[in-house]
Amino acid sequence: MSQKSKARKAAEKALTRATSAVFAVLVRVLPLSALRRLADGAAWLIRVLAPSRQRIAVDNMRRVFGDRYTEKEYRQLAAQVTRGVARTMVELLKFPYLTREQLRALVRVEGIEHLRAAWAQGRGVIMVTAHYGNWELLGPVITSAGLPCTAVARDSEETFTANLINRARQSHGLEVLAREDLRGMLRTLRENRILSILPDQHAWGGSIIVDFLGRPAATAVGPATLALRTGCPIVPGFCRRLPKGGFAAEFRPALPLRRTGDREADVRSNTVLVNQALEQEILAHPEQWLWLHRRWKVPQAPAPHAESGGAYPAGEG
Repeated sequence: MSQKSKARKAAEKALTRATSAVFAVLVRVLPLSALRRLADGAAWLIRVLAPSRQRIAVDNMRRVFGDRYTEKEYRQLAAQVTRGVARTMVELLKFPYLTREQLRALVRVEGIEHLRAAWAQGRGVIMVTAHYGNWELLGPVITSAGLPCTAVARDSEETFTANLINRARQSHGLEVLAREDLRGMLRTLRENRILSILPDQHAWGGSIIVDFLGRPAATAVGPATLALRTGCPIVPGFCRRLPKGGFAAEFRPALPLRRTGDREADVRSNTVLVNQALEQEILAHPEQWLWLHRRWKVPQAPAPHAESGGAYPAGEG
């Protein structure tokens, strides 16, 4: 790594720590409405200081949607995505200072019966979601419904920030596992807990190439592999932002997983099912997904078969 790269990395960590420290104080004293306004200002600053991320988002959307939107509309969507991510972070940090009743008032919950039915089978449940809407709210929604939940998460590289975020996640009874902790994931399922995984980002290793939103993507096989190994069901869940500041959390019926005994074929087929569930939600509300991430890092040649797929522990953009 060059001296310039080291200096830039150190500066980014220092800025992350300082920003986190400021918000750690503000979330104690400011109402959620004021914090969201601050988040909107931070999102504007991010767009100014990191225009490359906006270009990545516009390029990603253009490759998926083509002429569906004008150039101006693509830029507006990218700005909306950035604003949503900034709001998600301040909302997460506010979690420890919100009561369970206040959180419930924020979120309209639909389809929780699908999650309960899957959990009642006694083999644990994998809930797949995406970096979409406020994905961090799904954990508190599940635990407030009386269901045990563990989330697989990628920590910030800055220790203070990582600890701050994980304390916020755990404040309403959510357990957090590192994405490398396979033993912890198996333990979670053996204990009949719900394991929340975000399978929508680029996978660095142990992946297969299947389409995601119509483009070949390196896709981790964690949800499919864990489900086949343990016999647990996979349930899709999403937490969508609503126009007036609330949220709609929706859980779908368990996916019809393939279990033929041909492990390689079953992993691929079930990975496809996971991605199809994610794609359906993203295409319905594209302004809510994290288009800022470099999801497609493989050559854009046509896939061998017309299929689409998804995965688990996330890489980084």
